[in-house]
Amino acid sequence: MWYMNEEREMLQSMARELAETEVRPFINTMEETSAFPHEIMKKIGEAGILGLFLPEEVGGCGPRWVDLGVCLEELGKESFVIANAVCSQYAGTSLLTMLGNEKVNKEVLEPICRGDFVMATSQCEPAGQTRLHDHKTRFTVDPETNEIVLNGGKIFTTNAGAAEYYLVCAKTPDPEQFGGEFGYILVHKDTPGLTVGHIEHKIGWNGSSTGQMFYNNVRVPMENLLLVMDMDEETTYYGGGNIGALMGVSMLGAAEGVYEKTLANARSRMHGDASIFDSYQAMRHSFAELKMEIELLRGLAYGVLEGLDNGDADVIEQAWAVKVKGARIFEHVASECIVLNGGNGVIRENGIERYLRDAKLCSIGCFALPHITEMIANHLE
Repeated sequence: MWYMNEEREMLQSMARELAETEVRPFINTMEETSAFPHEIMKKIGEAGILGLFLPEEVGGCGPRWVDLGVCLEELGKESFVIANAVCSQYAGTSLLTMLGNEKVNKEVLEPICRGDFVMATSQCEPAGQTRLHDHKTRFTVDPETNEIVLNGGKIFTTNAGAAEYYLVCAKTPDPEQFGGEFGYILVHKDTPGLTVGHIEHKIGWNGSSTGQMFYNNVRVPMENLLLVMDMDEETTYYGGGNIGALMGVSMLGAAEGVYEKTLANARSRMHGDASIFDSYQAMRHSFAELKMEIELLRGLAYGVLEGLDNGDADVIEQAWAVKVKGARIFEHVASECIVLNGGNGVIRENGIERYLRDAKLCSIGCFALPHITEMIANHLE
């Protein structure tokens, strides 16, 4: 591949071994119990993968987007959930790395880089994740103690109950005084008033906890108000391009994973003296069509990651497109692979149908595809 070199081949080999020896044996546990993969995240941190998006001052060596993409692709082949767990750490830490706050670096970012714990971004509300003006969660300031007092609730928080810290989006009491309409507040899991609500039972993404969070007079020091901004459409649009590219390459890996398993099954399943792959031209054509879709996504995904490495701001629409097309291609490949496996494709023990269940959540949660395509349309001019 055009983006590969000797160093990336070593990274790819390391990530593949990690996926095969650590991720693969844990998949059944995640599927049966929805257990969060804390030990795997620790090993991913020890391998340096989390450091590929974190800066040197917290123990990382990033951002190195293509290198990270190579690792996410390999992890995604075994489990999109594991690859997505890495993506969610980038989503949670991307704002924190902008601050250069020594306390945050020491207490939060360095342990995350090592894989010691995970964090969560607590933003979505019933009005919609990106319709922040309609959100109800807000904070006030106690004039006597100068503490932030946070009240409200969130839904669909990824890593709810599994995170050490929550980065909570809340409305400011006075946009003029605080310099913006919305603030991001860092809250430790043990802070009084923070409650984990219902954890959702989903069709897929087992092992990725998704749930409600409640904040009832949660008090934190003023210094925990880390960032204040006006969340207009432009800010929302440009803020998530990198995570779109990372999730897109994770979906690329997952599509490859189910494709490779299905191709191996077709070549090993015999009809008489020949495999069903060799016996049926229509089946070979189906595999060829799926392979073309996968390679188109590869070109788009790594082109965007290369652009991010080069500091090219013009790849932002393409980054969102990776997210959208990644979800669509992943779902299409997974669905077709079930058919190509025949009856074996719907048997859970065979590990094929899991990819389709995970893909269906991607088509909804990566994220709100109509909203993303609307934002892309609004920026065509």
